[in-house]
Formats: sequence, structure tokens, C-alpha cells
Amino acid sequence: MTRHALAAVLALSFAGAARAAGPYDDLLKFAPADTNVLALIDVKGAFSSPLAKKENWAEKALADNRGGLGFVPTDAETVVIAAWVNFNTLVRDSQFSLVKVRNVPTLDEIAKREGGSIDEIGGRLAVLSPRNVYFTTFSGSELASVYPADRQYTARWIKSAKAGQAAPLSPYLKRAAEKAAGNTVTIALDLEDVVDKNILKFSLAASPSVAKNKNVDLANLAGFLAQVKGLTFSAKVGETITGTISVEFPIEPARHRKTLPDLLLELFDGEGIWIDGLETWEVKFTDTAMTFTGPMTTADLKRVVSLFAFPATGRDATDVKGNEVSVPATKRYLKAVESIVDDVRTTRESPNYEKTATWHDKAATQIEHLSRKGVDPAAVDAALKVGKRLHAIADSLRGVPINVDALASTQYVFSQPSIGMMPGGWWGWQPFIFGPTKVDTNIPQVQAEIARVIADDKKKRTETWSEINRILDSTKKTLSDKHKTPF
Repeated sequence: MTRHALAAVLALSFAGAARAAGPYDDLLKFAPADTNVLALIDVKGAFSSPLAKKENWAEKALADNRGGLGFVPTDAETVVIAAWVNFNTLVRDSQFSLVKVRNVPTLDEIAKREGGSIDEIGGRLAVLSPRNVYFTTFSGSELASVYPADRQYTARWIKSAKAGQAAPLSPYLKRAAEKAAGNTVTIALDLEDVVDKNILKFSLAASPSVAKNKNVDLANLAGFLAQVKGLTFSAKVGETITGTISVEFPIEPARHRKTLPDLLLELFDGEGIWIDGLETWEVKFTDTAMTFTGPMTTADLKRVVSLFAFPATGRDATDVKGNEVSVPATKRYLKAVESIVDDVRTTRESPNYEKTATWHDKAATQIEHLSRKGVDPAAVDAALKVGKRLHAIADSLRGVPINVDALASTQYVFSQPSIGMMPGGWWGWQPFIFGPTKVDTNIPQVQAEIARVIADDKKKRTETWSEINRILDSTKKTLSDKHKTPF
């Protein structure tokens, strides 16, 4: 074999060994440089699965925007959601939705459906929606959304994306994306450098999981947890749904096998992660990871995906002319609101207040994200009142009494939601008292006071739920009388 032939063989060998293109690569190249949370969704695979066909996901999605995976558009192929989250405050500072879709609407169509305006940002046309989101496109099959609609941040992102100067993902997120092929949903959190081991050492003392293990070395456990690299949730949808949650560390986690599983479940409960039967999932340890694996229901998966709910374009508003009120659009809107309310209603009696609070907040946010194009103002007003009350119930479940006078106000103030699945409780920030030579915690006292306030406010929460029902019933009657058709 000649030297040139040998070189050719070697070149082909190395080319074959290179990583094959991933299903999300075309979208991930646009992810912002500061991304620390990724959600990757194989929409085409999800809706073509045996379970989706059996449960009619596509038909339900077209009916009320809530079928199957929830907010995800049925005509999408893949979805990438990239976010920057402040893990200390659990606030989502920015979130980008990148969708590969079979029939990308033009910006004129998006502006018409949204009731928004077109402007040039960073050298590219974009639509500003009244729902506090920018929409733009990068090619004939890629639709991008930015939420909230920060113009300067959007402009800088567009410029870097156009120039091909987007910084690579962090090593943890890159590995998670490379392993995403074959999963229906992959959600990855880069947690490196998030946890302060000194604060964690003292706050771990308030953890029930730690308390029941008398011989736990808090300093050692805190030092280990502070080295966490990241957390990845994945789900495969076939005839059934199998979920996996993996937490990665730089050193072997099995040394803490007596404490870690319960500690992680406690963390999920504290942050509102709701998967029925999670405590029964199989736990395994590898050299660098602890993994939970078990079955999920469609409702479980939809709840997890809804943590990343994003304002989608009003693709179903084709029957809306100009600014006219559309009866079909109004019916779809109210049906979606009622579906969201019905979902969260099932959580209202849960004894886990923080978990329940999370889902009330998420429900309110999903209502706020619904497209209002062509919707009768009476329906929009009712929905915003419902969302306002769901936020108030969430606050009550966290120890903030419901202010009846504030609910009676016609003004709406919406809080920006946390993204969920974040370190919090004993893992994140809590009320601490810092002295010159020691750190002390008043967590038990604060928790006891919060529990008392939550219990005392139960009657107001019940009354607020009754008011939500009255608002929806009254609005449907008003609309039925007005439009001479049942709602």
C-alpha cells in the first residue's frame, strides 16, 4: 500500500470515528452563550409514537392547545429551549425557543396572528408580540422566539447568531445534547459552581433526610454536593413512557448512597417536581452519577414539559380577520383556559404545599401565554382574573396570605415564573443569620411560621377557587348571550 493510499485510509477512518450529527445540532448552534438550562424535544417522534396515537395527542392539541406534550406545536419536528436561570433566586432571566417546523409562517403572518408589530433588530426582522415575546426566523424551517422581549438582549443574540459567533455550550450541556438522540424529551441543567458548600453545610441540618441518618458528616456531605456537575431528565415515549433522572458528580456518589436518594426526592418535592410514584423508581449508582429510572404517565410528562412552557405563535388563528372578534378563536381560548384550570385543580388538596404552589404558578403563566388574537375581550379579562387568583393561591401556599382587596383590583401584575427543577430549599438560599465568627440558621422556626400561615389561609384559598369557578361560569353565560351560541 502506497503512502498516499495509507493516508487516505487513515483519513476515512478518522472521519468515520467523528461524532455523527445530532438531531438538534441545527438549532443548538443558535443557543445563547450564557445558556445553563436546555430542553430538547423530539416532537415528531413523540406524536408518531404508539402511545400518542392511542391517546390521540394530535387531535387533543388541535382542540385546545393542551394535548400530548402541552404547549408544543404539533407541526414542529424538534424544539430546543435554551435558558439562563439564576439558580440562587430561581428566576428565569431569559429563555429562547428554537423550533424546526414544517411550515414556518412568514413574519407578516405572525404579526397578524399576534396583533404585533414588525421591526428590524440586529439586522433581522422580528415581530414584537403583545405577549412580551419576540419572534424571528433564521431559515425556511427554523422559528425563534425570545422571552421576555428584551430588545437589546435580543439584538445582541441575533447579531452573534448571524455571524456564527455563538459560544459553545458548557461541557455538561454539550454532553447531554450528544446523548439526547433516541429520547423524546431531554432536560439538562448545568449546576457547576452553583452550590456554596459553607452555606449548604448549615442548611443541610434542616433536612429530614439528613436528620434520620445520625452519623452523617455534614461538612463532608456539603463538600460533595457542592461539586455537582449537573442534572438531566430524559423520557422515552413508545407504548409507554419511561423516565430517567441522572445527577452527575466528579467523584463516586455511591459513598453517600444512604442519604442521596432521599435527599434528591426531598429536593424535588421542595421545588414542585411532580411525578407520581417517583419514590418507587429504581436507583442506580455509577462512578460519577446517581440515576433514577421508572414509569411515567402522559400527565406526568406534560407537567414536566410545562415547566418550560413558552408563548407559541397563534397558528390556529387563521379564521381571525383583522381585529375582529372570532367566536371559534374565543371558544378555543376559553377551552384552553378551562383545561389548564382543570389540570391544576387536581393538585389543590395535596399536602405538599410548595409542590402545589409551583403548579398553580405554572398554570397562571400558561394562561398568560395563550394567544389572545381574535378573542373576545370578556374572555381575556376573565382569563387574566383567573390567572391572578392562581398566582395568589400559589403565594398563599408559600406562606403569603391572600389579599382579597388586591384581587378585587382591575390591575394585573404578573410575576416571572421560576423554571422548576432547580436547587432550592436546603440546597439553595434560605434565611440565614451571619455573625462575625459563625453561621446560624433559623430555618426550622421560619418553616413552622410559614406552615401556620398556610394553614390559617386555607379558607381564603377555598373561597378563591370558588371565585375562579364563578368567573368562568359567568363569562361563558355572558358570551353565550352575546354571540347567540353556547360556550
